Amino acid sequence: MLEEYLVTDMAADAMERQSLTDIASAKPLSYGIVKRTADLTSPALAKRLGREAGVYVTFDAPPSALFSDRALRSLANHLAGALVGLTGVQGAGSRVLAVGLGNDEIAADRLGDAAVKLLRVTPASAQGGKRRRVRLSAFSAGVEGVTGIRTVEVVEGVCSRVRPSCVIAIDSLATASPSRLGTSFQLTTAGITPSGGLGAGRAPVCRAALGVPVIGIGVPLVLSLRTALSDLVRDYAAATGRDADEFAARRLIGESDLSSLVVAPKDVASKVERAARVIADAVNIAFGEQ
Repeated sequence: MLEEYLVTDMAADAMERQSLTDIASAKPLSYGIVKRTADLTSPALAKRLGREAGVYVTFDAPPSALFSDRALRSLANHLAGALVGLTGVQGAGSRVLAVGLGNDEIAADRLGDAAVKLLRVTPASAQGGKRRRVRLSAFSAGVEGVTGIRTVEVVEGVCSRVRPSCVIAIDSLATASPSRLGTSFQLTTAGITPSGGLGAGRAPVCRAALGVPVIGIGVPLVLSLRTALSDLVRDYAAATGRDADEFAARRLIGESDLSSLVVAPKDVASKVERAARVIADAVNIAFGEQ
């Protein structure tokens, strides 16, 4: 079982905490980017890591790559290739529905909305042409706290009319590692559970709910203060050998109001802008209008 204080959407975080990083195959790419692929389709393994069963592909980029146009284009191309591979959608006549999740009024939670606004969608009136591979549609689903409707029900309603071959759900994620904030991109066939990493318990946007393949794609933009403080206590205990203090401090953290707080980097707006552009470029390369 995962440690109870670990709050994350990232499969890579969970594997590191369980010392199971060898599950993922690592492939160095250009500009210092590393692609990690983990097959967690085994229900037992997924449960051990606290994840939904599926294939998880993570692209970790060094901070320097995020300030290089060439590196960002390369990253977008790698993401596009992963999207095509995970969805299996290539043939003409297929339809892809991209859905932006999250609250666009909160800086750290507007990744999904920002990304779908940059997509080159196929006009509903457009006829088939030689250059059209798939039809791309997109919309922002909003959040239950604003609409009063569960996100999965909103997406399900659109799917019933649009009848897509697959759904791409884009959302901000939570991480347990400060170094991953704004620099890691996770794709998974398990779909996405809105606010799942923060323990909000929303209904998942996944294949079981929608009846079609769902690829979740996101970037970690928030960090649980409970996780950050617990890690600090762990590292301090390891350095000083004061294990008794470690457990006492963890208990205090869990009982305090601090344990429910979530923090974002001060430059979160620029991180969202860059991440949204990379994701949108990737979806456009894979499925967008040419």
